[in-house]
Amino acid sequence: MEQKEERKHYYFFEGKKINLRGIEKEDYTERMYKWANDPEFNRYLSHGLKPATIATMEKLYEDLINKENVIFAIVDKKTKITVGVIGLHHFNWQIISAEFTIHIGEKEFWGSGAASEATDFIVKYAFETLNLNKIWLGVNEANVRAVKFYEKKGFVNEGKLRAEIFRENKYFNSIIMSILRKEYESRKHQNHG
Repeated sequence: MEQKEERKHYYFFEGKKINLRGIEKEDYTERMYKWANDPEFNRYLSHGLKPATIATMEKLYEDLINKENVIFAIVDKKTKITVGVIGLHHFNWQIISAEFTIHIGEKEFWGSGAASEATDFIVKYAFETLNLNKIWLGVNEANVRAVKFYEKKGFVNEGKLRAEIFRENKYFNSIIMSILRKEYESRKHQNHG
């Protein structure tokens, strides 16, 4: 019986705890498929309202790679398992901005530093490689831990979209947060100065 050779992955970024590589179809049809059906993972998100299928995850993957997105798989350095995804979407070349998203799907990696390391890379990449002026995100106001995380990373609260997310028979506000290039550069200078 022939042994299947494991495909070698090439990493775009190699960190201390995690590596980042371009997403593959399996990241969506296997990993994201699992996470998308987990109520705890979806608790604060605006999506995940109906069951995910392999077919819907394949379509989502195709849609993502056929549009102007930059998406990475977050891979645990030790186990080589994809533990999340991170990326930039909805590029606006007039104001030179993009939407930032991150999802850590494997619960044992929540609070592990994987999101922190991946976010630090993406923020640096957005400003120093893609030459963006602003990256922004939306976060459920009830997800206090995430709001504090983004604040720690230098994101500023720009305001809220009222009753934007409906979960558990309640409406939640979505907070819009962003970081500008000049804020990133100021933080970088402070951390190295």
